[in-house]
Amino acid sequence: MAVTLLSLVASRRIGLASGTMRDLATAMAGHGITAPAAEQPSSVADEADRDIRALVAGGWNPAVALRVAERDGPLGRDRTEQLRPMLADWLRLAGSRPGPGGRAVRNTVVRFALRICAEPRDDAELTAFARSAPVLLDALADARDEDRHDLIAVLEAVAPRLTATGRPAAVAAVRALRPAPATPSRSTLTLLRRLGAVPVRADLDRALAGARLGADPWQAETAVLREAFAVPETAAAVPVPTVTRAWRAALDEAVRTPGAWEEFRRRDDGAVPSRDRLTALIEVHRRADPRARAGLLDRMTLIQPIDAPPWTIAETAHAPAPPPRRVRVDDLDQPRSAALRERLLAMLGSAAADRRETAALALAGWPEPEARLPVLRAYLRGRVDLRGGTDLARALGALDETELRDDDIRRDRVARAAARLDPWELERLVPLLLEWWEQAPPAVAPAVVDALRAYPADALAGALSDRLDAGAWGFLDLLAGRPLLRTPALTRTRRRLRTEGRGELADRLLLVEGPLRGPDAGRQDAAALAALRDRGTAVPAGTRQRPTRRELLDLAATGAPEQICRALTELAGTHTGPEPDEDPQLIDLLGELLTHPRSKVRLRAHRASRTMLGRPTHLRHTELLLDDPIPDVVRMAIRTLCRAGWGPALPAVTGLLGHPHPVVRETAADGLVETGGPAVPALRRAAAHARPDRRTLYTDVLDRIRAGEDQALSAEPGPTRTA
Repeated sequence: MAVTLLSLVASRRIGLASGTMRDLATAMAGHGITAPAAEQPSSVADEADRDIRALVAGGWNPAVALRVAERDGPLGRDRTEQLRPMLADWLRLAGSRPGPGGRAVRNTVVRFALRICAEPRDDAELTAFARSAPVLLDALADARDEDRHDLIAVLEAVAPRLTATGRPAAVAAVRALRPAPATPSRSTLTLLRRLGAVPVRADLDRALAGARLGADPWQAETAVLREAFAVPETAAAVPVPTVTRAWRAALDEAVRTPGAWEEFRRRDDGAVPSRDRLTALIEVHRRADPRARAGLLDRMTLIQPIDAPPWTIAETAHAPAPPPRRVRVDDLDQPRSAALRERLLAMLGSAAADRRETAALALAGWPEPEARLPVLRAYLRGRVDLRGGTDLARALGALDETELRDDDIRRDRVARAAARLDPWELERLVPLLLEWWEQAPPAVAPAVVDALRAYPADALAGALSDRLDAGAWGFLDLLAGRPLLRTPALTRTRRRLRTEGRGELADRLLLVEGPLRGPDAGRQDAAALAALRDRGTAVPAGTRQRPTRRELLDLAATGAPEQICRALTELAGTHTGPEPDEDPQLIDLLGELLTHPRSKVRLRAHRASRTMLGRPTHLRHTELLLDDPIPDVVRMAIRTLCRAGWGPALPAVTGLLGHPHPVVRETAADGLVETGGPAVPALRRAAAHARPDRRTLYTDVLDRIRAGEDQALSAEPGPTRTA
């Protein structure tokens, strides 16, 4: 392997992520490989470095970023780490040029974004990819080979993060893709399932058509079938029963002609387990006659429908299970009880170290102080180690200073536990730790120093003020190198050190000015107070100017929640006419505020939309509230849309029949029944794509709609006879 890699590097067929050819010269010579001559950096590489430095140092620039993405050269690890934080900007650039003319730019930038943001990806990066899912889906239509593999992998990862209204569009885009060569272990079937779609036979046929376009169509088709029917590869070492082996051999011969396959299917008595039959059908599919493959797929779907989860096969459900463990009285994994605690406490006092350690680990996870305190005492006395990282520091508050001063208490362990306390919990132990540090042996001093350094520097300086006034300069080691707020006491201490000729020690005190107040703070406060007193009398009542529309829009876009609500109320109050407000900035602003984290802002924005905007725009805004985290808000949106008969929202309302909250499901069902006939297509489509165990969610509503229509027809008066 080393010789092959060195040869590829020497021929410049692969590049180095870091380092130079000179670093590999010795290794190449040892294998008889001639190292290539060192090349001077090209002007192209210089331009690439210059553009990347401009992006990193000067901020985002679309023109410079496009030049960087269009260079198809290798990127080192350092460049990748510099460009990766700009992932959201790269994805926005990819979607900034819609239309046929921007397809090449989009594909280039998306490919570049996948290169700089390889797996593993954090939550922020997955969120950025999820926001650009339409761009990724457009790029998937033109992607091939590794780019297609990486795009499908990213879309599978971000599918759970898409909104309920965005997933159907993504499913439609995936199903509209042209057949393309399938990459290993990556077809669109898993992506469809991640998007919440139920794969159907047409999806499987499309995936098989793409598999036939690859370099190894037989292997690709088999992989697609295994993915579709959730059948893992069987290990070669697994023994196969004689009956199954004979059945597989007969099947392999039968699928070579359509007639033989039909005859074999009629003679099949079903003696072979269904899971083995499904595996064998997948294996022989690639060798079967093309005219018999459709029948093989029909047989597979009879055994395991692709639009349903994998069945619990009867043969595996009744497989022998290991006998249940016999419960004994002295088991330690029982539910917490007083009897179990007594047994663990007895083990904690045992002479055997392993028994003490086992009991300590078990009791340390108990929330009761009666269980944790004995473990802490055993730890402080050195009887248990607790190397597993169990945190008992908070239990220190239950031990008084007298107990901590006992001779058998190990001071280093007290200090290590104290270092994990919060500052307000550590405060009562600071005098004791200072006393120990003053007389600590070398083995204990580092742990005490770490505990004291976990205490805020300014508070520690206050605790040391009496000792510093007495000239105990050794305590300055605890403050050296830590920024300290300049106080009169510390200023006197540093002046005294310089007076005594200890300038080097004085320089170790890093005094900083207060972060909030400057030298002229008093004068500024007086001026501010005078301005506040005069503001009420400077402008006569009734002459104060109302904020302009621009100021209200800016406040609603950038203010705090209370300011946003006041600005929206002002904007709604200024709207007087019956004509709707057509300002695009106002429409976009209200749409953004409908996704605000605070519920009162979302509701105020929805109320302003109803007052100021036209009916279609307001109903489109109301659709956004179908994804609201508060069930009552979702119910309000359902009722508004269904009573208005807003057709574009019916698929999303239908999807809410599977909402986790029962009240939302009930409201969605009532709203669809109230809508009546226009909701039937969406319900039928959802029922056709639903799993069998969830299909009744939609068919029950359809039955209620039909019952309502029949009742309405029966209530109509019949024709009357006139004289």
